[in-house]
Amino acid sequence: MIEARGLSYAVGSRPILTGLDFIIEQQDFVLIFGANGAGKSTLLRLLAGMLRAGKGDVRLAGKSVAAYSRRELAARLCYLPQADEFALPVLVRDILLAGRYPYRALFQKLTPRDREIVVAGVEQFRLGDLLERNVQTLSNGERKKVLLASAFIQDVPLILLDEPLNFLDPGSAFHLVGMLQALNRDGRTIVVVAHELEHFFHLANKMLALKNGTMRYFGVRAFSAELLRDVYQVSFQRVTAAGRELIFAHE
Repeated sequence: MIEARGLSYAVGSRPILTGLDFIIEQQDFVLIFGANGAGKSTLLRLLAGMLRAGKGDVRLAGKSVAAYSRRELAARLCYLPQADEFALPVLVRDILLAGRYPYRALFQKLTPRDREIVVAGVEQFRLGDLLERNVQTLSNGERKKVLLASAFIQDVPLILLDEPLNFLDPGSAFHLVGMLQALNRDGRTIVVVAHELEHFFHLANKMLALKNGTMRYFGVRAFSAELLRDVYQVSFQRVTAAGRELIFAHE
């Protein structure tokens, strides 16, 4: 579905990412992790086509991401950054409706299919009570739900998320993780950059570890105390609780 070929990126003479090669297949759930400054957010923005590689390439469905128009990319992937900044007092309803933009000509009205998808998104993410709210008045958890619902309504096969649990309380984090799991089961490919390994490790079928801009591992998700210690410079432990594999840092 999406792949990196010799992918490198630098700011001036400072390398941020160096020589990354990997392939993400349809309906993969990929966890990208690494210490602060490892290049995780930069990698996600390269995959989303928001940055141009210094060397190498990112290919989506066999075609360079750089060769797609913004509208074409919006019909194929959705990128949710760490921080959502809504400078204007936009209604939740209008944000959700905008998710159908890639499929309509300029000024074209919503089709019955568009409305069906929007209604399904509102119901699945339980946003009925928020539709007429100004997004600036929502909590961080509510905003994340709106953005994730917008990704669902955009109806793209690939969803890229950068630290989606930032600033969320445990309840909101639990529900958001459940929504991502449901989207993945529904056929979406999910790529998540996260520090919260305890939330995402058991969901991922693949993982990508970064350290200082280089890829330490990409492949099937598997617990490796050596890899985690190399990446984070701290020991990790694995336990099984309620049938779920959990990992956490400890000294």
